[in-house]
Amino acid sequence: MTLDRDNVIATVKDIVITEARAAVEPSAVPDDEPLAGPLLNVSSMALLGILTRIEDEFGSAVPDDLFAGRSLKTVRDLVELVSLPAEEAPK
Repeated sequence: MTLDRDNVIATVKDIVITEARAAVEPSAVPDDEPLAGPLLNVSSMALLGILTRIEDEFGSAVPDDLFAGRSLKTVRDLVELVSLPAEEAPK
């Protein structure tokens, strides 16, 4: 399945804003915005909600070992997680 990057970015931003309960429009969130920064202020519990919603929205599970060697610090990191090449994508 090929995902349109612009749609992935918009969807991920919507999910992050909703789960973080941030009072900001998606268009005001840069791709390199820190998740734990002052604009989004994503808590560890919100991050779990974000990952669950991403799994639900894009229809695939994100295995725990996928995070080995990766860090999720920005909106872009979440987008890249969704946009992984097929050989790295969760099965």
